[in-house]
Amino acid sequence: MPAADVYPPHGINSGNDNFPIADKGKLTEKAYHEKFGLDNWTIPDSVKQHPYFVELSGNSMVSAIQELDKRMRARHDYHLISHKRAHSLFGRQVEAGELGIYAYKGRPVLCINPGFYWNYLNFTHSFVKHADITEPIDCLGFTSAQVGQSGALVVEDPENRTFVIRNGGFAAFGTHGRFRVLASVDTLNLGDDCAVFEPESRRLLGHRKEIRSGNVVVATFLNVPANNVAIVQQGNDLLLLEAGQHVITNPKTTFRRFYSLGERQVQVHTKPAYTVEGVPVILHVNLRYRVADPLLLTRNYDDPFQALANPAQTAVNSVVSRLSYQQFMRAKKMGGDVPDVDVVPWVEAFKSECLRELMDQATTYGIVVESFDVLDRNLEGDLGKDLEKQAEQVLQNQIKATQLELSNHIAIETQKGQLEITKVKNEQTKSEADAQVYARNKQADSQFYESMKKAEAAAKASEFEAVQQAKNIVMLADAKKREIEMLSNAYDNIQNEHAKRIQLEEIEVQKRKALPAQTIYFAGGEGMMNGSQAVAEGYGFGVGRSLAAKA
Repeated sequence: MPAADVYPPHGINSGNDNFPIADKGKLTEKAYHEKFGLDNWTIPDSVKQHPYFVELSGNSMVSAIQELDKRMRARHDYHLISHKRAHSLFGRQVEAGELGIYAYKGRPVLCINPGFYWNYLNFTHSFVKHADITEPIDCLGFTSAQVGQSGALVVEDPENRTFVIRNGGFAAFGTHGRFRVLASVDTLNLGDDCAVFEPESRRLLGHRKEIRSGNVVVATFLNVPANNVAIVQQGNDLLLLEAGQHVITNPKTTFRRFYSLGERQVQVHTKPAYTVEGVPVILHVNLRYRVADPLLLTRNYDDPFQALANPAQTAVNSVVSRLSYQQFMRAKKMGGDVPDVDVVPWVEAFKSECLRELMDQATTYGIVVESFDVLDRNLEGDLGKDLEKQAEQVLQNQIKATQLELSNHIAIETQKGQLEITKVKNEQTKSEADAQVYARNKQADSQFYESMKKAEAAAKASEFEAVQQAKNIVMLADAKKREIEMLSNAYDNIQNEHAKRIQLEEIEVQKRKALPAQTIYFAGGEGMMNGSQAVAEGYGFGVGRSLAAKA
C-alpha cells in the first residue's frame, strides 16, 4: 500500500508497506500521544477521580493531607489525621516538616503539627516512624510524594496503571490496593550509567533510563541531545523524537535507537576483494557519512555502519574486480616516497566509482555518504605475498634509482647555485666599485662647487668692502672740506685784530702739538720772520683762502 501521510508531533516520519505510520487526519496530537504513550506528564483522569487521591495544585503537602482526611471523613471512613493534641513536653516529638505516623488497626494515623505526642497506656495506637514530609512516604496504605521543576515521579495506581507526575505531587490512600512511587527521576540528569554511546566513535548519543516494577519496565525516560534523534516503535508504527526530554509509559511502545544527524567518520579494513588475476586485495578506507532519514534506516538496520558495511564491500568488489594488481602496487602508500603520476588517476577513479555505487545503495537506507577515501591497500594470500615481494623489490630499485637521480640532480643544482652565487657576488663587487667611484665624483664636484662659491663670495665681499671704503673716504673728505670751509668762514668773520691774533696763535699751538715729540724747535735765522709777520702771514692765508672759497 502507498505511504500514508505522516503526523509528526516530534519529527518527520515516512512510511512503507512494512511500517505504516498513522494518518494525520485520523489521529489528533493528544490521541497520537496516547497511542504511543509518549510525553504524558499529566495525571490521568481515571486517577484524579479516585476518591482518596489528592493532587498538589499549588498547595502544600499538609493541605493535601488535610483534604484527604476531609474526604475520608465525608465518606464515613476512618480519619487520617490524629486527634491527639501536641504537648510541650514528654512523649514522641514531631518536628516542623515531619509527620508522626501511628498505626491503628492496620491503618495510618498522622500527627502533622510539631510538638510532643503522648501515647501512654494506649494499646490501640502504636508508633511506626517519623517521616520527612518532602520525601516519598509509603506506609500502611498512605502514599505521598512531591518533586520540583526538573523532577518526575513514576507512580503505579492500585490497578497497576503507571503514570508520571512532573513538577508536582500527591497524597493518596488505598483501601483496596495502594498507590506506589516507583521512582523519583531527575529528568535533566539521568546519570552517567544511563548514557548511550556510538560503538565506533564512543560519541554520546543520548541518555536512557528504564523504570521497573519488579521485572517489568513500566516507564522509559529519554534525554536526546541537540542534533540527535530517538526512534520508538509500537507494532509496525515508528515515531521520531527530536532533541529534548521524553518519557514512554505505554508498555506496547519500545525504544529502538538513538541516532546522530551530524557527520560521522570511520576507518575500516575491507574484506578481500579479487583483482582480474585473482589476487586478493584488502583496502584500508576512510568513510564519511551522515544519517538523513533515521526512520528509513531503522526499518532496515539498527546501526548506520551496519547499513554501510555491505554496500561498501559490494562497491569495492565491483571496482577491484575490473583492475589489475599492478595498479595497486604503483606506490606502497598514497603519497609515498616514490612519485608516480599514475597513482593519482587510479585513486581518483577508484574513489569516484566506489563513491557513486556506495551513494546509490546508501540512499535506500536513508544515509548520505560524503566521501570514500582509500588510505592503504595490501595484497593477501601466497600469490599476493609473492607479488608484493616482487613489487617491493621493484619499489626498492625504483627508490635507489630515484635517490641516485635525485642526488645527481641536487649536485647539478648545487653547482648551478654556486655559479649563480659567484655571478651575484661579482655583480655586487662591481656595483660597490661603481658606487664608490660615483660617490668620489660627487664628492669632488661638491668640493669644487663649494670652493667656487667661497671664492665668489670672497670676491663679492672684497668688492663691497672696497666700494664701501671709497664711499667712506669721499664722505670723510667732504666732511673735512666742510669743516675747513666753516673754519675759514669763521676766521674771515672775525673783526677784532686782537682776536684774530689770538686765533692765529691757537692755530700755531695746534700745529706744534701735531708735530712729533722728537721735534727740535729753534728760534730761526735771518730768513725767519718774527711773530707778527707770521701772524700776518697766517691771517693773510686765511683771508685769501676765504676769498678763494667765495670766488
